[in-house]
Parts: sequence; C-alpha cells; structure tokens
Amino acid sequence: MTRSSQVKRTAFLILVVLAGVSAMRVSQVRKLKVGKAPTYAAISPDGRHLFVTNFASDEIYVIDIKVNRNKARFYAGHEPVGIAVTPAGDKILVTNLGNGLVKVIDAETYEILDDIKVGGMPSNIAISPKGFQAFVTNYGRGKIGRIDFIDTATHRILGEVEVGVRPLAAVVSPLGDRLFVVCGGSNDLYVIDTASRDLVQQLPVGLAPDGVAISRDGNTLYVSNSGTDDISVVDLIDLTEVRRVRVGSKPFSIAVGSNGSIFVVETGDNRLSVFSPSFEKITSVAVGKKPIDIDLSPDNRFAYVTAERENRVFVYQLTADN
Repeated sequence: MTRSSQVKRTAFLILVVLAGVSAMRVSQVRKLKVGKAPTYAAISPDGRHLFVTNFASDEIYVIDIKVNRNKARFYAGHEPVGIAVTPAGDKILVTNLGNGLVKVIDAETYEILDDIKVGGMPSNIAISPKGFQAFVTNYGRGKIGRIDFIDTATHRILGEVEVGVRPLAAVVSPLGDRLFVVCGGSNDLYVIDTASRDLVQQLPVGLAPDGVAISRDGNTLYVSNSGTDDISVVDLIDLTEVRRVRVGSKPFSIAVGSNGSIFVVETGDNRLSVFSPSFEKITSVAVGKKPIDIDLSPDNRFAYVTAERENRVFVYQLTADN
C-alpha cells in the first residue's frame, strides 16, 4: 500500500469514528480563584495537576485535577506567561516575558533548578513528544521573532530560528519532526524541521493568529485568527490552507479532544465553543472575562479555561449528550 493510499484509508477510518461527534454537554462545575492575571496552563503527564501561570502576581497555582481544587502555589519568576511540563513529569518550564528568561522548575518540590537566558521576550513553550527539546516562541526586541531550541536535560540553548513578527503559540507534530509556529504580527504560519532547524514552509493565514492545535492523527492543523474571527484549517500532508471557518469574536486558544471535537476560546465573546471535526457547532458556554487558554484533562472529562480579568480558572465537565 502506498503512503497516499495509507493516508486516505486512515482519514476514512477517522471520519467513520468521528461521525458520532454530534452532541456534547459542557457544564460549569467549579470557578477556582487563582493569582492575578492567569494566562496559560499545562497539565502534568500523569493527569494529576494543572499548573497555571499568573502574569501579574509572578506565581504558579497548582490545581489538583482529581478533586478540582487548589493545592499549592509558588514563585515562578517575573511575568510568567508560557508553561510546559516535560513528558517525564519531572520538570516545569516557564517563560518570564519581561526579563528574557526560561525558568526550569522541579515539578515535585517546585524548586527553581535553573534560569536559561534567552533574551528578547519569550512568550510560550512547546516540548517534543519524547521530551528532549523545548521550543520557545520569542518576540525578540525588534520586528523579527524567533524560536529558541533548548535541550531539556542540560538546559543548553541548541540554536535559534528566525520567524515572523510576534510568535505566540507553537505545537509539535505527534512524531516530533516538525514544529508549527503562528506569528500574530505578520499573519503567517511557519513550519520548521526540528532536527535540522530548517524552515520547511511559510504559509499565510488569517489576521492575528494567536492559537494553534493539531488533530490527533497529525494530518490537520487548526489556527485561531483573532483578527478575522475565524479558524484556518491547514492540510499537513500538502501544507496548504484548505479552508477558513467563521467562529465567534477574537478566537484565541484552541484544543482538540480525543474524539476529534474542537474547543475554541472566543475571547471577544467571553465564550467557549465546541465544534465537530467538520466544524459544525456543537455547543457554546459562557466563560469569565477575557478567557485566554484552554486545557483538556487526559480523560477528556474536564476542560479548564483561564480568565485573565477575573483571576480565576473555570472548570467544565464534558459529557456526551445522546
């Protein structure tokens, strides 16, 4: 069987499985008070904890996912924004926007293990599936942004790649071979080879792309364009934008559920909307003021949304509505 026919067969099987994604109930179950201006969050690989950066209070809140309650908080450097947890679950990496640092923190003791000086304005972090590399989106100090490549074991900077203006979000392919970066200031998507650090492709998307997520099969990329209120759907086989789908006002973060459903944080409407893989709307629910990020629990039973202007994390239970 050729690669093309394998891809088509896989896509067909996925469509068959996902045909039943037509109804879902999203119910708010908690509204957790955290620090000032919560921005991004990350879930530990074992599904026990949600770590939330609080930009204005320089701390991370730890939420126990099993009971959906606050467990701890700790100092995370000045202006923490982006956050990621290594697949082994032993380290937390956090960007400090103002002073150009990436903090490496022990995930059990919350002790700061290292400061990595990347300079510029590091905004967010993605980590390779095997955990060997971290990729830091960095606004830089001029008009050109960049990606800093970091060895997660030695904390050494391996190299950097120039990208467009204001890179804010990135996601790694399931195989770990490609990195996809959206640049909100230049309205484009960069595709980078993670081994060679070469630019594979640069694609125009909508205005002010701020969020990005990849389908479970690794064949489709979703980019939320807050400037044009739509989602760019990108075919990763051909590296082309195949369509744009209109959603709510100022879509920001985006996540994909285990059944293929697509969760979009619509910041302008203070709303969370859920779509089927074919982008039929399933449901929408209200969120607090200026929602920023969304994370799904490993079992896909809960969604966590940070609300920057309410200093809270909203917790939603996800159930099939048959």
